[in-house]
Formats: sequence, C-alpha cells, structure tokens
Amino acid sequence: MTAQSKLSRLRERHYGLDKLPETVRIPALGNRRDETVKPFETATVDDLAFALLGLNERASALYREIDALRTVHDEARKAGALGSDIAIDALIAETGGK
Repeated sequence: MTAQSKLSRLRERHYGLDKLPETVRIPALGNRRDETVKPFETATVDDLAFALLGLNERASALYREIDALRTVHDEARKAGALGSDIAIDALIAETGGK
C-alpha cells in the first residue's frame, strides 16, 4: 500500500482542483533572470502569484490570437467568402488588392 500524495488528496477534495498541475512554472520577472519550475507540493504562495502572472500573460496572448482569427473569419464572411475560399484572399480582394 502506498501513501497518497498531498496533491492527490487535494485534487480529490474538490472537483475544481482536479486539474492542479504537478509543477508550477515561475517566469523570469524583474531580478529573476531564469524561469523556474517547481513541484506544486513545494510551491509557496508567492510562487503561485508569480506563476499566475505568467499564465495570465499566456492567456492574454491566446485571447488576442483568437480575436484576430475571429476578425479575419468574420470579415471574410462579410466579403462573401465561402467555406473553401482562402480567407486572406477574400480580405485582400475586398480592399482592391491592397
């Protein structure tokens, strides 16, 4: 019989915690020149705060990419593009090739 890890017990405690990662990635910030990866079970509250900064930055970049793709899709549709048309070609044709 093996002892259950603290992380496993925490994951089982609440369905919202079942996706807790094994490690936390602490980005290079300020005086910290290197990214650090620590086991979740040894992460401090400050480690989590810094990890959240990095995750929020990645999430913001992803949202900007999603918004850009949505804009191209929507504008291509407005220009009359159909499913198999190349989206960027539809936008370029809409502006007269500019």
